[in-house]
Amino acid sequence: MVADLPLTTIPPSRPHTHTVIFLHDNRIFARDTVNQLHEATDLSWRSIIQNFASTRWVFPQAPTDEPLTPSVLGQPSWWRGDMTDGDEERRLRNMLPGLRERVRELQKVIRNEVVMLGGRWDRIILGGIGHGAGMALMALMSLEGDSLMDVDGNRPQRLGSFVGISGQIPVSDIRLSSTQQLFSPNRISPAENEVLKKTPLLLQYCSNGGEPYVEQGRTFREVVLESSVEDVVWKEYEDAFPFLNSPRGVEDMKGFFRDKMNMRPNW
Repeated sequence: MVADLPLTTIPPSRPHTHTVIFLHDNRIFARDTVNQLHEATDLSWRSIIQNFASTRWVFPQAPTDEPLTPSVLGQPSWWRGDMTDGDEERRLRNMLPGLRERVRELQKVIRNEVVMLGGRWDRIILGGIGHGAGMALMALMSLEGDSLMDVDGNRPQRLGSFVGISGQIPVSDIRLSSTQQLFSPNRISPAENEVLKKTPLLLQYCSNGGEPYVEQGRTFREVVLESSVEDVVWKEYEDAFPFLNSPRGVEDMKGFFRDKMNMRPNW
């Protein structure tokens, strides 16, 4: 049985029309990401959350490591792996069981939110920040062909959109054979995954994160582009790493929701 991930939620203040499922970065908690999204504002000093009153926000919480002492909390992680292991194939193979478990848990969250929206996959926005964006991407790549994702007899359709902020994924070389195992858990090639291909993606990065971080972003983008995703929007900003840029990043996200989903601010 798939476990339930703890959720931090913000209910809509108007009739529910859309849901955003947004994953936090490693080493911070879901509630901290809520604060981060509120701190980044648009040109009218409103956060992305405040702009959409009819949207439900869902923040899944990753499992935590065992704390070193009883008086402190462990660190949340979407994936764990020995980053010092020089054999990346082996490192990724060791990570696969945990990643697949997280994917199944996130699929359950997505499925429950689709039910609340009457089966409207196209009103679900999936995304995250940092490692959370990478975990969300793996969940998106895993929707096609999953028999558990039926809702009232409906197969998974494209999601409304995907948003990745400072996204990171577990791999540095997308040509490794183990990378295909990561991104093809249902034995369906990402290039044949219609849910992935049809879902519009917004990727935001900040140049002040340093060259290794920017390279991570380029690898993230390569994974997406090599998966034949049809609509990818790439945005770069001078600052704000690792958070959402303000105000341009917030304005760009609002524009992306408007252009791809016809969502309008309704505060």
